[in-house]
Order: sequence, then structure tokens, then C-alpha cells
Amino acid sequence: MDFRSMLFYFMIYSFAGWVIEVAYHAVTMGKVVNRGFLNGPICPVYGVGVSLVLVVMQGLARQNIETSNPLVLFAVGIVLATLAELVAGFMLDKLFHARWWDYSNEKFNLNGYICLSFSIVWGLAIAFVLRVVQPVVAGLVAKIPPVAGYIILAVLYIVFVIDIILTTLSVLKFNKQLEQMSDLRNAILKVSDGMSEVIASGTIRTVSKFDESKEKVEERRAELEIKLEALRKDMTLHAFYGRGRILKAFPHLKHRRYGEIYEWLKSRLDHEKGDPE
Repeated sequence: MDFRSMLFYFMIYSFAGWVIEVAYHAVTMGKVVNRGFLNGPICPVYGVGVSLVLVVMQGLARQNIETSNPLVLFAVGIVLATLAELVAGFMLDKLFHARWWDYSNEKFNLNGYICLSFSIVWGLAIAFVLRVVQPVVAGLVAKIPPVAGYIILAVLYIVFVIDIILTTLSVLKFNKQLEQMSDLRNAILKVSDGMSEVIASGTIRTVSKFDESKEKVEERRAELEIKLEALRKDMTLHAFYGRGRILKAFPHLKHRRYGEIYEWLKSRLDHEKGDPE
């Protein structure tokens, strides 16, 4: 297994993972959503998981260790694929302050990043892939002419890198807009609370002054609500890519910094779409 083949395997299994995610969500949720952190049809964690297993199995074979045993494939698959999911979840959490998937409600989970039941699924899937799918994939990759293969890889990885950059910028802007929305909502609450305190304290003695103050407060509140609504609409555009996709692709995402405003934003979107989630 050479480096060129490994580059193809990563892309192939990353795409296959995306297909699985979309299909699973379509069956369980009844709708097609572009699942995956990136905008493109690719879930790198699947590609990384399978690639790690292939490298390790090749190393074991060189040491004359039996690698065709399903139990060995299952065990290696559990460990390496789960490790890939753990590292990916942890890094995304720390970089973007959000849990893109959360197994906290599952038994035997580790900080919500991984859990036993899905690790077992990983192990079974890896064993199946290496025994049944990989021989076919390897045969197809081997038939690709060298020059054509490198051109295909160059195009795929250039697009992949661009997607990573654009997605990162999109998520960073998404977080910035969540911050702005949080500030606007807090400002609206302060305006309302401020008026309530003034009324309660009795500092407004005349009806005319009360009406004038109330009108100013309502104008300010309306101004802030218009800004909030404009920002909300901008964030929910493009359901299949960009920032709007995040809300649909990760219904159980938990934002550590702006969790309250994120839940409010998602509930508004669900209400508009008639979504029961």
C-alpha cells in the first residue's frame, strides 16, 4: 500500500462516511441534510479512522501477526476509529467552542465525545470494510493510471483544503454573529428592565413624561429587535451550506459560550420550518 493509494482511500472513505451520515439522518429524521463539519460531501473522521486502521494492519502484517482474523479487525477498529472520533470531537470543541456531536445521554461515554455503543458500531463497521469493501476499493484504485491519478488527487485535495478554509471562516463568523445576537438580546432586556425600574421607582411624575419615556424605550427596543431579526435571517440562509447549514446539520450541537442564544435561534428556525425537533 503506497502513499498515493492511501490518499485515495482517505477521500473514498471520507465520502462514504458522508453518504452514511446523510442516509442515516434521512431515515431517522425524515429529511436530507448535508451532514458533516465541512460544506463538501466529505466526513474526514471516517477517512481518518479507516486510514489509521489500514496503516496499523499493514504494520502488523509485516510483523507476521495474523490480520485477517475478524476479532483482530474488530479490536483494532474499535480502538483506532474511536480514537479518531475522540480527537476530532475534542479539537472541534476547543477550536470552535461547540460540541458538534454529543453522546452524554449514552451509557459509558467519555465527556460526550465517544461512547461504548458507537465504538462497537465502529469496530463492526471496520471489520466489514476491511474484509469486504477494501479489496474492491484497492482493486479499483490500482487500475487508475498514474498520471490521471495524481491529477485527480491534486484536484480533490485542493478543493478539500479550500473547503476547510471556507468552513473555518464560516464557523468563526457564525460564532461572532452568535456573540452579536447575544449582545442584542441582552440590550433589549436591559431596555425593558430599565423602563420597569423607572416605573417602579416612581421617578416619572407626569403622564406626558411617562408617555415620552415609554415612546423612546419602545423605539429603542424596536430598533434593536430589527437588528436582531436581520442578523437571525442572515444566519439561517443557505440550508445546505454555510452558516445556515450548521443549524440543520447538527441539531444536537451544544455551544459552550452562547448556548442559550443558539437554542433560541434553532427553535425559531424549527418553528418557521414546522420542524418538530
